[in-house]
Amino acid sequence: MSGKTLNGIFLDHAKKYPNRVILKHKEVKGGKYVDVTWGELRDLVLSFAVGLMEIGVKRGDRLAILSFNRIEWLASDLATLFIGCVNVPIYHTNTPEQCAYIITDSEAGYVVVEDEAQLEKILSVKNKLKGLKKIILIEGKAPKGAKNLITYAEIMEEGSAKRDKLEGKILKEATGIRPEDMATIVYTSGTTGPPKGCMLNHGNITYVIDSTDDIIKIDPETNMSIMILPISHFFPRVSGYYYNLIKNIPFAVAESLDTLAVNLMETSPTYFTSVPRIFEKVYARIVSVAEKGSFVKRLLFRWAVGVGRKRSRLLNNKKRLSPLLRAKFAVADALVFKKIRAMLGGGLTFALSAGAPLSPEVGEFIHSVGIQVLEFYGLTETVGGTMTTFDHCRYGTVGKTMPGFDVKLAPDGEILIKGNNFMGYHKQPKMTKELIKDGWCYSGDVGRWDEDGFLIITDRKKDLIITSGGKNISPQNLENHLKQIKLVANAMVYGDRKKYLTALITLDEAELLDFAKELGLEDADYAKLAKNPEVVKVVEDGVEKVNGTLPSYETIKKFRILPRDFSQEEGEVTATLKIKRKVLKKRYGDIIESMYEGKG
Repeated sequence: MSGKTLNGIFLDHAKKYPNRVILKHKEVKGGKYVDVTWGELRDLVLSFAVGLMEIGVKRGDRLAILSFNRIEWLASDLATLFIGCVNVPIYHTNTPEQCAYIITDSEAGYVVVEDEAQLEKILSVKNKLKGLKKIILIEGKAPKGAKNLITYAEIMEEGSAKRDKLEGKILKEATGIRPEDMATIVYTSGTTGPPKGCMLNHGNITYVIDSTDDIIKIDPETNMSIMILPISHFFPRVSGYYYNLIKNIPFAVAESLDTLAVNLMETSPTYFTSVPRIFEKVYARIVSVAEKGSFVKRLLFRWAVGVGRKRSRLLNNKKRLSPLLRAKFAVADALVFKKIRAMLGGGLTFALSAGAPLSPEVGEFIHSVGIQVLEFYGLTETVGGTMTTFDHCRYGTVGKTMPGFDVKLAPDGEILIKGNNFMGYHKQPKMTKELIKDGWCYSGDVGRWDEDGFLIITDRKKDLIITSGGKNISPQNLENHLKQIKLVANAMVYGDRKKYLTALITLDEAELLDFAKELGLEDADYAKLAKNPEVVKVVEDGVEKVNGTLPSYETIKKFRILPRDFSQEEGEVTATLKIKRKVLKKRYGDIIESMYEGKG
């Protein structure tokens, strides 16, 4: 465990660099980005910490945060850490019932909510929240008669008025926190059942950041990131927020995923952290736009990508680039890739991906454009594991073991990790013992090492398909192939104990609408377009092409296009956009069965 705490590092930086800009955010949606210095952030956090203490929050209490990324999220988080309170992030897209489960299970007595919409979620399940003492509303107006509610502004006002008097008490509390003290309870996304609360301490967080910094040195003077994923998810919280604070690297807060393109142009970051689905969308969009160009432009794009891919493979395999290839890439960069990077803000040089394996096709493409994607693998329960680096990067893998960690494979291929294990599942000691055995965390992921010691994730242990012919098949791998098909957004492959494989497929709405315009069907909705013969033919041809690259037992014999994409609101994907197979199998069971036994 690291001997450092987030509090100690934060206060040290604020003292040394009071006038250095550490954060950029928008005070008003659609407005301009505002700079926040270390000194200003320190004052903000101290004021909110004092305000929290004044309403009764004390060391050991739990405070939930139900909001998308914004400066008030950071202030709430850091203030709770200062006073020894445990924070409990909740995804802003969670349903009221999911919010109630997390608040109740974590025993949170306080909850910070972003706006009236999030407040309504809490109020609608208030009768289930017997231990909730106060709701703190960041923006908007509370309905008449709402009890135990206070606004963020009121807490800040109270805290600012009393900060001079109580600052010493807060600082004593903050510096008294130890590395082994719990910092947060993070609820897993729950692909296989109810979310479990992972208890993590300050040492868990600083340990993995030190390990990461050992293998990728990011210069704080020349770099800036943008926070795009919800930091209620632990990977972006550590890699795109805590890492920046600890390493003194400025970062901007994106308004939302919908405004990402605009926010990239406004801030020109050098890197960001994300999940594979975002990279897949970027890839699909770039290819879609390029393929609509003139014949000459399409040829130029394909040639440039071919050059870029060749360069990427050579670089990642430590091979020398010939003078001719260097010259070709310079031309491709000038004519094609610089324009693509300009659409992404112009400053991006690398990105971090985690949450699921990134398809080699997508990773290599983005590297071809001049943006290197590094992949991180680990669980919330292990806070680290393996990672690719600038010097050791191979697409299709999740890198080599990180410093301070041990990673090995069980006889059945399950990935085991130790070195930075969490404190356990909240109120679930039996489940914790089932996960951690002799210091090793049994990840539930299946993998293999390549010849050079890079780890390749093949699938989730519980997700492996065993056909009636006895073949073991990785659905994730096939789904990644299917998601490369034009118009396809998502896929779920099925076939356990069946004679052949089938797939449920959803369509990318933006691409679908563009394609509809080409067909002269501007007024058609998603559901109608999903049945359109031209749309079906595109997907059909794509599936046939994918099948041509696979052994016969892995080919998709039948598929169905669903009338809408998988939805988090419907509980079909997690907040990190991983599909929930159990939910999908149950919900679309009739459609799946229609593809077997000669039906449909």
